[in-house]
Amino acid sequence: MSPQPTDRQRLTRALVFGAILSAAGVVLFLLLFFGMSGVENTPRLFVSLCIPPAVIALVLGVYLLISRGRQSP
Repeated sequence: MSPQPTDRQRLTRALVFGAILSAAGVVLFLLLFFGMSGVENTPRLFVSLCIPPAVIALVLGVYLLISRGRQSP
């Protein structure tokens, strides 16, 4: 049985994961925005703004499903 993490450890872990996900969102936005340079500005901006949050939500959803499944007896 592993020891439970303290609140400070949980907060530090959440901050690190949040920083990684936000940096990944910015990088994904830039890749999409500059990668679609041949498209008009409105659809390019719309896609670049919508895809990164969807990817972040997908990553968090998968993580929660995996972590909750591991905690059940």
